[in-house]
Amino acid sequence: MKEDRPILAYAARMHEEGRRFLLTEMKKAGLDELTTSCGDIFQVLFQQEGLSLTAVAQKIRRTKSGRKSTTCVMLDRLAKQGYVDRLPSESDGRASIIMLTEKGRALKPIMADISIRMNERILGSLTEDEADQLEVLLAKAVRTYGPAADETGKEGGGCTCSRVLKG
Repeated sequence: MKEDRPILAYAARMHEEGRRFLLTEMKKAGLDELTTSCGDIFQVLFQQEGLSLTAVAQKIRRTKSGRKSTTCVMLDRLAKQGYVDRLPSESDGRASIIMLTEKGRALKPIMADISIRMNERILGSLTEDEADQLEVLLAKAVRTYGPAADETGKEGGGCTCSRVLKG
């Protein structure tokens, strides 16, 4: 196999360009207070509310580091901004369940629109067959890192931009 392929460099550039696009679009939509990292949390909660913090963390593939997990910090910020509520769990007094507020639910069509525009930008120069092939190949490459890289087991499962709001 050819050793000098800049695949990771392309992936990193695509990630950075995607992040810039998201920040620009979020600012246009008046969502300056949100970070691109929050997209994964919204994706999970748009599909299923009432999850525990641990379940959300597992679904967005974040691990605990130090005293507070990254997910906990992001959810604290989203709660302060009025996008989510953290309610006590009825079954476990130590746990909380995460629910979107009306303000959080109102983001679904906005984020869906941004997601569609992002996909159009990424895939605009590709044929439908090329886009399908790219998705399959990227999903296959991601799976080489193991199940933690894509907990769904489906192709495209770990890609926020293509799945933000399909459901």
